Amino acid sequence: MRALVVEDDEQVARLNRRVLEREGFGVDIASTAADAGRLVGGARYEIILLDISLPDGNGLDVLHIIRQRSNATPVLIVSGGDGETTASALDAGADDYIRKPFQPDALGARVRALMRRSTVLPPADIQCGNVVVSRMLRDATVAGTPLRLTAREYLLLEYFATSPGRIIARKEILEKVWTVDFDPGTNVIDVNVSRLRTKLSGSGATCRLESERGSGYLLRSD
Repeated sequence: MRALVVEDDEQVARLNRRVLEREGFGVDIASTAADAGRLVGGARYEIILLDISLPDGNGLDVLHIIRQRSNATPVLIVSGGDGETTASALDAGADDYIRKPFQPDALGARVRALMRRSTVLPPADIQCGNVVVSRMLRDATVAGTPLRLTAREYLLLEYFATSPGRIIARKEILEKVWTVDFDPGTNVIDVNVSRLRTKLSGSGATCRLESERGSGYLLRSD
């Protein structure tokens, strides 16, 4: 599961991250409205923690973008402000509001409550450039042409496609795609990523797999 924290105060952002990680989330952080809009457009999140006051805009503008892209993702406003601000956020589509300063346990409880109420379902199709991953059919196409993948290559592509532009570490790939929590000491990831990269480039895909030395891999759209 992944969560997005939109917060320009580094101390508050770190606190939000710790709370979310304790709840089992991987966390991305955006410190500006522009960064938040980019991340929301490129990845799927199970929950979003959103500040109202951002250095380059209003958090409610970010909320509008989120609701344009997803009607179901839970959004928890984590901000200062008065009752009027709270009402504006809820009217704009936020699911809940917690005021700063707050206790970490209180934030964790709000997050758990939202997740219990959430009905977020993974999209049937995921698109990256001209590549479409069909979760229902468990296959992929490039500009409408089927892409021949092994079962493992499909799982890799599906996982990368859920978070395009995000560097995914080898440990995370092992846990999410191979469902093991240890490094088997082989180059199984590198081999499968290489094969998938070759198939994407050879089929004219407009998204590509890139490696970040020492960090992991990412899927990037041209």
